[in-house]
Amino acid sequence: MHGRLKVRTSEEEKARKEKERQEKLKHFKYAMQKIFTKRKNGDQDKEQLDLTEKVLSSNPDIYTLWNIRREVLIYIRKNIDSEENISKLYDSELNLTEYCLKINPKSYCSWLQREWVLTTRTDPDWKKELELCNIYLKLDERNFHTWDYRRFVVSQCKPPLQEEFEFTTEKLYDNFSNYSAWHYRSKMLLELYPDLEGGRPIQDNHHKHELKMVQSAAFTDPDDTSAWFYQRWLLGAVKETIRVVTFTVTPQKTIVAWNKFVSADYISSQLKVYFNDVITEGKWISCNEHEYDNLWIFNHNEEIVENINVKIEHKTLDNENEIITCEKYEPFVFIGKNKICFQNQYSESVMKELNEQLDSCRQLLALEPDSKWTLLTTTFFLHCINASLYHKEVVENLQTLKKVDSLRAGYYNDLISKWNIEQQLPCDYENNSLHYKNGFKEKLTSLPHLQYYSFCKTVDLSNQDLTSCILPFLKKLQICEVLDLSGNKLTTLKRFPNLNLEVLNLQNNHELNLEEIELFKEKHKSIKVIF
Repeated sequence: MHGRLKVRTSEEEKARKEKERQEKLKHFKYAMQKIFTKRKNGDQDKEQLDLTEKVLSSNPDIYTLWNIRREVLIYIRKNIDSEENISKLYDSELNLTEYCLKINPKSYCSWLQREWVLTTRTDPDWKKELELCNIYLKLDERNFHTWDYRRFVVSQCKPPLQEEFEFTTEKLYDNFSNYSAWHYRSKMLLELYPDLEGGRPIQDNHHKHELKMVQSAAFTDPDDTSAWFYQRWLLGAVKETIRVVTFTVTPQKTIVAWNKFVSADYISSQLKVYFNDVITEGKWISCNEHEYDNLWIFNHNEEIVENINVKIEHKTLDNENEIITCEKYEPFVFIGKNKICFQNQYSESVMKELNEQLDSCRQLLALEPDSKWTLLTTTFFLHCINASLYHKEVVENLQTLKKVDSLRAGYYNDLISKWNIEQQLPCDYENNSLHYKNGFKEKLTSLPHLQYYSFCKTVDLSNQDLTSCILPFLKKLQICEVLDLSGNKLTTLKRFPNLNLEVLNLQNNHELNLEEIELFKEKHKSIKVIF
């Protein structure tokens, strides 16, 4: 048995490791105690740098120690006259961060310290930093810390943007499963190839090229999410114009609903309100008391009489004049409605590409019918190409996805609610009703676009699948008088907004507490609560 290496038993090995751990812990505690004592005493010297360097070399993620080093470096820097010595001081700090990044390439603290050094010194070598990023991205092309640092470096040295764009192409062809590269690419795409003539975010030929590239990526690995997300972003890269949705005037309130969130400054500069052909001055107040909102209340001093003539003029950012004239719906109730269109507007060439990719998705789906991402992308293609024509198939696909991907059933339910409402809205805007009710068999689980129905006096949301999470959104129903929430899944009324309701139906919300209902009645005595 002589000459053979003795193998420690598991208990011996465990004891040895515990002893080593205790020894390291002892040294760590001693070093940390000494560091904080010196900081308390104001000792900002070379010894403090040595102590913190020793600890950080083992554990680079102690943010406080990097803060202490910055304090010491700033102090020492003030007492150095030679630029050469200052550079050596900062070079030493960069060497430490590089050593720490070898231990943990995803150390937030180390990357941040490196940024601080380079923006503090007067002679940063940005070219070297870009080369460092290249090295780290060769080791791990998906390290988002390195990509984030690269964007910082690029913002400082500003290399040709086209070169950076080509760099992402190279990295993506190395590995399509690179969300950081796709994200970085999307930012540069908007800067490099904006459609200045058509007003779209991306020029048509580059939009098509990106769609082809991302399709190759998605079909190479259908289970990878990064390409699918980028494709979703490309589908949404369409021209969007801020529009007035509806304008409602009553003796109690004057409200304007928008398709996008806008600020009071935007409204004041871009919108004019006319009562009897005279511009009316007043103050705009956000419905939700936010800086940006999609429903605004107009406080003015005009008296709303029986035969008042009301219109608004909106000057869009494209210098298009949008004029909406209000019609009389009831005595003293005037409503103006805009044309409703939720369909994405693509160029002819991009639309052709979308149809070709839809066909490819259908072929792949025939081979792999349970492929979640292929089915979801097929659904989005259908919706983007012609939401009305394919609506039935879109909803059927989403119902299938609820089974295939049950963990995200809530997301698919919300999509069904959103797209059903978008289908119903144009029809509702063609009639003169002040009443809203869901016109589809699928139950609502959310209330998107509720500002579009801000003119409704009666809102029937009965027998849906709405929870108490929707209560704050009901604030959009500024002139609603009768609200039916019976047969839903409400559990509390704590976030119910202040509305000028006359009747509120809460029947068959079995999780609601009777005591809470009584408190609600006491607080809102003017509302007839049915429960």
